[in-house]
Amino acid sequence: MRLKESDPLFELILKWIMSAEWDMTLTIREAMVKAESMIKLHIENPTGSELSRKCPGIGSFFTELPLTRALDYINQKVALEQRRFVPPSFSEIRQIFNLAQVYSLKDRVKMLTFDADDTLYDHGMDLEGGSWMVDALATLMETGTYVAVVTAAGYPGKPDRYAARFKGLLDYFKAKKSPKEVTDRFFCVGGECNFLFRVVPDTYDMYEVPTEEWQTSAMKEWKEADVTDMLDVAEEALRESCTRMRLDVQFLRKSRAIGCFPTRAEDRIAYEALEDVALAIQDKLTQKNTLSKLKVPFCAFNGNRDVWVDVGDKRYGIQALLEYLGVSGEATCHLGDRFTNTGNDKSSRGVAMTIWVTNPTETEEYLHLFLTETGNATSLQSAERRPRGPKQGTMEWEKAQVVQRNTAA
Repeated sequence: MRLKESDPLFELILKWIMSAEWDMTLTIREAMVKAESMIKLHIENPTGSELSRKCPGIGSFFTELPLTRALDYINQKVALEQRRFVPPSFSEIRQIFNLAQVYSLKDRVKMLTFDADDTLYDHGMDLEGGSWMVDALATLMETGTYVAVVTAAGYPGKPDRYAARFKGLLDYFKAKKSPKEVTDRFFCVGGECNFLFRVVPDTYDMYEVPTEEWQTSAMKEWKEADVTDMLDVAEEALRESCTRMRLDVQFLRKSRAIGCFPTRAEDRIAYEALEDVALAIQDKLTQKNTLSKLKVPFCAFNGNRDVWVDVGDKRYGIQALLEYLGVSGEATCHLGDRFTNTGNDKSSRGVAMTIWVTNPTETEEYLHLFLTETGNATSLQSAERRPRGPKQGTMEWEKAQVVQRNTAA
């Protein structure tokens, strides 16, 4: 069971290529041609398509996907079609779909939304000043694209905490004296969908936007008593699961979330254990006798180092931004790293195009391609500034030199 690699469409394509049970064995190119055609037909008839029958619950596609063009690109990188003995992997199918989605964004996208941890920066870290990621995000805003971070991290009433996480970007704004028309294109939705923060013009700090100004009508109907009831059930399930798994964790209850994380910062809980806890909570919250009593939506997810249950999910957060800005889902793409059944990015597929990354380096790869495809001078200049490999003299660079010397000895 691949806990971190689970997607019915990607698995279907791998079966076409590798499984005898389908009475056929397609090449990777034949599989991509077939998938392209099925997605096009699914867009035309979502409920009666062949794809909806083979992948129940597949949901919507906002654009056709040029999968064969994406295959051509990845062939240039890793000669995928030239391999004779090793079939395509789940990761490579995922990357082909990501590349195809990037190609479809040109002249279409008006907003890019991003998960934070393990998408823009490593888990628990901050957006560093001087990084190319900051350069790329700023370039997007300078060329007219909205940029929003939609994260589980919830710090209600604490804009300074978000300012600290995005210090590198805010320092860039300050150094460049970025005008209001640029800084007004940056947003942070915290707690999945519960808080919205924006940049203060001139001072380049952050402030919290009152909920009545941006939340959807559906979100405004969530009553505090119902929020408390849901979190009470979730906390009970979380504590029971952690006790059953004998996990050394501490618990944190917030106004719109309950979660657990290692007692000691240096400890790392097994991914499988976190997955079991998240699934146990989902099971508890979706049982008929429980679900009938709950009046607010929730998101119970494995955060890779922790487990959290939030009020609402990213679908609500992104939808609120779409309505707040007057942007459509067809013009929005969300990049995140948690698209499995216990991931908190999966729900975004209902309201926007998506790109599934596994780390910040992959995010940079897709941003680099997007900026190159955009074709305007400012974007191309930013793409050219992206470093190729680790910077000389850094620890990562030194390590690579040692490995090379030892290998070549």
